[in-house]
Amino acid sequence: MFQDLIQQHYEKLTKSQKVVAHYVLEHPDVIALHAASEVGKQIGVSETTIIRFCYQLELSGYTDLQKRVQKTLVTKESSTLGTYLATNALREEEHFSAAVMLQDVERLQKFAYQINDQDFKQASKKLHAARHIYILGLRSSYAAAEWSAFTLNVVRQQVTLLRPEAQDVIHTISQMDERDVLLVFSFHRYYKQTIDLTKIIQKQGVHVIGITDSPLAPIRRYVNTIFPFTSSRKSTIDMMPSILSFMNTLVIGMTAEDPAAYESYQSAYDAVDSSNLFLDGDDES
Repeated sequence: MFQDLIQQHYEKLTKSQKVVAHYVLEHPDVIALHAASEVGKQIGVSETTIIRFCYQLELSGYTDLQKRVQKTLVTKESSTLGTYLATNALREEEHFSAAVMLQDVERLQKFAYQINDQDFKQASKKLHAARHIYILGLRSSYAAAEWSAFTLNVVRQQVTLLRPEAQDVIHTISQMDERDVLLVFSFHRYYKQTIDLTKIIQKQGVHVIGITDSPLAPIRRYVNTIFPFTSSRKSTIDMMPSILSFMNTLVIGMTAEDPAAYESYQSAYDAVDSSNLFLDGDDES
């Protein structure tokens, strides 16, 4: 995919070419439909800069980039909404809640086609084989990290949510090695502590799986596998339904590696007498 090419060659791009790279990732629909000269005007760079950017990606030219972008954009679009609906337009909808939820569905459809199948299979296997899974996500990324930790704890043992404000994280990191996996969430504005901790953890030999909002996000330098959910809007709130859906899918991928083992763990979990902790049905006694 064109996103992978940009990620692979990003470090050798010039400053102006990096501006082009970010624009291509955030506005693939514009690239697919407009000439290099028009795109250059919108970005504020010359047509030559865009052509040279394509050459740096080892493409034959701008037409080659367009074809790759167009191929990626060929997805099954939602026939309910048809096109993107702006927030103001949604407010005028008779069924406002349905319109908002269907907008999430449309985003989810687009994100689904951004996932690299080989990376997904590798991540599923790594999570399954891991001695211990550590999860890191701070500030705007914390909700996704906490949900993931809760879900993984339901289906397997040895899952830890890292909380620097409440733990001796350095002591925990000292116990990590190549048998472990770190699942890290990092979204714009890319909290520095998340990146610094991930860098330290990777040096321990831990396999790092990163979930972020761009293949060019700073966390990319310290992950082994990256899942970038590219969007023109840098809003964690907008992306969260898709992120949680992806994490649910990744957990399913992990359990598919050995269904019997996970069913056995689930049976043990369900066998614990927790009747005094929960209300079932209408029982309020």
